[in-house]
Amino acid sequence: MTTLTQITPLLDRLFREAQGLSPFQVPEVAALSSAERTRLTHELMQSKTQYRELYGLLKDIPLPVSPETGRLLYLLARSTHAKHIVEYGTSFGVSTLHLAAALRDNGGGRLITTEFEPGKVARARQHLEEAGLADLVEIREGDALETLQRDLPAEVDLLLLDGAKALYREVLELVEPH
Repeated sequence: MTTLTQITPLLDRLFREAQGLSPFQVPEVAALSSAERTRLTHELMQSKTQYRELYGLLKDIPLPVSPETGRLLYLLARSTHAKHIVEYGTSFGVSTLHLAAALRDNGGGRLITTEFEPGKVARARQHLEEAGLADLVEIREGDALETLQRDLPAEVDLLLLDGAKALYREVLELVEPH
């Protein structure tokens, strides 16, 4: 039995909790006009300065990968025998759980993940504890452009970019030398 199989009930619960939730259900977002929502979406995808404000509005909304993407992440980490993984964008920890399960099944390793919303960090830590995978994961709270500037492993086997899209290049440039 794999670790992923063991944590499937937890993952199923997290996927159910996230189902049907949308950033547009946040009162501050729902109150926006269509044009303002379009602008918000555009900024979310491209703004290198307003991502904190935008993601701050979504602090209580889980932004998980799909179940299929989670399984793909698990398989990628397993098939590459990953031991050192960096994840940009923890949210409530769904992708983190998949990657940590792969590390456990690979015989151990370290997953460094980063999230700047304190409430999401707390939820992700709770989920990792519940899954028995917290010993494999270091959650760095704060802006990834700062938290990933230090103490990365000499070699990173896998990088998951799953945060503010506008910062993908900068995050990649921080991790790429490793």
